[in-house]
Amino acid sequence: MLRVVAITAVVLAVVTAGGGVLAYYKLQGNINAQNLDGLTGAKPSDESTVDPTTGQDAVNILVMGSDTRDLSDGSGDEYGGEAADPGARSDTTVLVHLAADRQSATLVSIPRDSEVQIPACPTSDGGTTKATKSLFNAAFSLGGAACTIRTVQELTKVPIDHYVVVDFSGFRSMVDALGGVTICTPQAINDSKANLHLSAGTHDDVNGETALAYARARYSIGDGSDLGRIGRQQALMSSMVQKVTSSAVLTRPDKLYAFLNAATKSVTTDTGLASLSQIASLAQSLQKMPANGVQFVTVPTEPYPANPNRVQWTAAADTLWQQISTDTAGPSTATPTASPTAAPGTDPGTSSQLLVAPSKISVQVLNVGGTAGVAGTVSKALTGVGFVAAGTGDGTAHSTADVLVRYGTGRQDSANTVAAALGGATTQLDPSLGKNIVVEVKTTTTVTDVRSRVTGTPAAAPTPTPTITGRVASDNICA
Repeated sequence: MLRVVAITAVVLAVVTAGGGVLAYYKLQGNINAQNLDGLTGAKPSDESTVDPTTGQDAVNILVMGSDTRDLSDGSGDEYGGEAADPGARSDTTVLVHLAADRQSATLVSIPRDSEVQIPACPTSDGGTTKATKSLFNAAFSLGGAACTIRTVQELTKVPIDHYVVVDFSGFRSMVDALGGVTICTPQAINDSKANLHLSAGTHDDVNGETALAYARARYSIGDGSDLGRIGRQQALMSSMVQKVTSSAVLTRPDKLYAFLNAATKSVTTDTGLASLSQIASLAQSLQKMPANGVQFVTVPTEPYPANPNRVQWTAAADTLWQQISTDTAGPSTATPTASPTAAPGTDPGTSSQLLVAPSKISVQVLNVGGTAGVAGTVSKALTGVGFVAAGTGDGTAHSTADVLVRYGTGRQDSANTVAAALGGATTQLDPSLGKNIVVEVKTTTTVTDVRSRVTGTPAAAPTPTPTITGRVASDNICA
């Protein structure tokens, strides 16, 4: 959607000439800005770095879907009205992470039923709420967008750079401006309360009202959980991304303008995103991001012990937030980064403590470009200081180093002992290896007896990094 902003600005200026200027200012005037400075708490430190190619840093935008019935277009009564359901909650909250290289974006859905610690938050009347443990979406009810941002930052340690709040009418209008979206449902839905009636299968050009009902539906489809609803919302967002980036929209100035008019009228954002030119600048940096570079994931959860209708975040959530904070998240289908290079041995010093005795380490030595017999010479020297020989041979170099120690998952302590015996050689993780340590040599090298330096017991094998699964925007929405 950001990309469309930049394209629209250009199209309006070129195609409609002077009229483009008027259109630009109309769109600019639509945006509702709200300054939350001083209300969102201390911003966590930025652990990402500027990408040398783009010159950009990672950007984190918190998008909140407000369920307020106090709608500017007067349609709130269609959803029960303000009197029947006062206030507002954020039943849909998505953290959008734009990678510094602008090759990928990760959209993290935060379940509304997550049991979390909500910090004390300033209120609009000058007061302060009490810190409480409650459902995540209660933060929005207590202190609006500012309290939700404060809660997210304290829970995740991810700095929030911008925020956007979208209400029911805004979502509905954006879908209608696109000419509808495609919805795929595995089962028929007949929900009189939501006025949602869909047969099983794929439905094209679904209007905004029906799309909104589908996005909000919970008990009439699936298992009735909020997690199930999030899955459908992510498929719906994928459908919108596919429609927005299709030629049917990009080549139609009228549709582009209608979409931007609906989008800018329906959001409240921070002052940093309130300028159309600033949004366009951010959008232009995303021009080369492929559709399969946009990934949708959900915060990993498990049932909350005290109430099975609620969930709590698992240890895998910590991994996800760390990936977002350090800008290492992103779909595997995005442009791959360069393979990690070998790192210097972690135990080059003669005074470093070693944890695994040579007698417990099997070492295979490979000649990767050296003179004939070099692998046998090094292998014999290693066995002479207590290592177990696992054979010799020729191989392909995995590094430019003269001596490289490769090791499998959980075998770094053993690799450190071998590297120390080889004068602090370079080490490199190779998950394809088993228990054997593989030494690559291009020349003969001095082998040192390190048995007297071994003390303690090997460290426990590291806990496997949790796998964060998700869908990408180019996936079949029926998948």
